[in-house]
Amino acid sequence: MAVATRTDLIREYEAGTPRSRELYGRFREHLPGGETRTLTYYEPYPVVIARGEGPMLVDVDGNEYVDVLNNYTSLVHGHAFPPIVAALAEAARDGVAYPAPHPRLLRWAELLTERYPAVELVRFTNSGTEAAILAARVARRVTGRPRLLLFEGAYHGTGPEFAGEGGDIVSAPYGVVPEIGDTVAAVFVEPFLGSGGVIEGSPDFLRGLREVARRAGAVFVLDEVQALRNAFHGVHAELGLEPDLLLMGKIVGGGIPVGAVGGSREVLGITAADGRDPLPHSGTFNGNPLAAAAGIACLDALDVDEIQALNRRAAELARQLAAAGAVVRRSGSIMQVAAPEPAALHLALLVEGVFAAPRGMLNLSTAMTDEHLETVAGAYARALSRALG
Repeated sequence: MAVATRTDLIREYEAGTPRSRELYGRFREHLPGGETRTLTYYEPYPVVIARGEGPMLVDVDGNEYVDVLNNYTSLVHGHAFPPIVAALAEAARDGVAYPAPHPRLLRWAELLTERYPAVELVRFTNSGTEAAILAARVARRVTGRPRLLLFEGAYHGTGPEFAGEGGDIVSAPYGVVPEIGDTVAAVFVEPFLGSGGVIEGSPDFLRGLREVARRAGAVFVLDEVQALRNAFHGVHAELGLEPDLLLMGKIVGGGIPVGAVGGSREVLGITAADGRDPLPHSGTFNGNPLAAAAGIACLDALDVDEIQALNRRAAELARQLAAAGAVVRRSGSIMQVAAPEPAALHLALLVEGVFAAPRGMLNLSTAMTDEHLETVAGAYARALSRALG
């Protein structure tokens, strides 16, 4: 197959998505740049989605795509998963938000504390960004120290300090255990760099970092917002990491906006309103019934067998993509396909009917069948040939 120039791919993409192009022009009149999530933009314009079902997306022009993005790993069961839809409908009939605790909140919290060893207590937020901000506040209150240690290439949301916009921050290369001074309140780390290209940290690195943080008196914060889909009890349990605080999100809300901080009673307990000098933490929609209902349904369906099947199928897909000439990195059911021209590969995939991340990340859902995986592998082979030669 002849190599397609970027101009060729744009022309083909535009020919198949005239309605998306029209609507994007209207979006630009009301939204900065036509979007409200930076990650959703790509040139020449994003496709506009009409609906999703199972592993499929359909755009406003009627084009169908196998979705291997799953809203950046949050839709582990694909779109409109029937148990989640049913749970949401039942919860909505009872009311979508309350100014007080509710039974679904209790069941949700029980589920997380039973499933993840690091979670003795849990505090809910509405995004991973909010969870990271709360963890930083907790660590600073517990230690009385100002500084956060972060790793290069990591992503913990878009709070100012985590987005590189100031604050008392020190950074270190990922994969190397740094020295930790007595001004460091918390060490934030991912089991693998998600936005940084799905680069796994070695067990020795992660365990060594945990020990150094403990000796330095710093709070060890493990960000498993994405990684929880890869292990039933969490990566921290598999590696014996024992984080002080665990950042959660994505799958724990079943596709509804969510974030959470889990941790020990000693550390996270300082947010208890009935304690002495508590750290205030509120949010109008924290722990809302819809997120609770969806999260419970999602996690109930994501058992050990489902997670193992996802990881096996991802390994097989990664093997097929590598055989087609791709450079693939994988952690569980999350992968990164590295390409010299990621934008060209992304456009070629869209033309071939596969929806992946513009930066090259993809992940699987339980809704995908063997036939869908064969479609994805074939589309990648053709897209790689067209975009890269």
